[in-house]
Amino acid sequence: SFFLTYVTFFIDFENVAVLRTFRVLRALKTVAVVPGLKTIVNALIQSFISLRDVSVLSSFILSIFTLIGLQLYMGVLRQKCVPTYESFLHNSNISSIESNMTYAIYLKEIDNEKKVSELRCD
Repeated sequence: SFFLTYVTFFIDFENVAVLRTFRVLRALKTVAVVPGLKTIVNALIQSFISLRDVSVLSSFILSIFTLIGLQLYMGVLRQKCVPTYESFLHNSNISSIESNMTYAIYLKEIDNEKKVSELRCD
């Protein structure tokens, strides 16, 4: 690191901060010196290995349920027509009092009044 310090004075490196992050690794020397710290670090490494195994198993189970869900709901939303957001923005029926109306409230009112506006059908 002594050599690296003087090299950075004479040569203009663009990303010297990346090299300086390796200074953190100097703290690992103390792990070999302190026996209690070595036990703690070994326990952390073992817990990360177990955590990796659990995350692999969880993602496998999640992907199975994802595939089941895709098969169950495949095609359910086909040929459904919904009002477009543009029809909400350009609707002349909304007065200035109701200008703070949200799109969700607008959809509920359309369902209640059975109005037909611009629909997007997929």
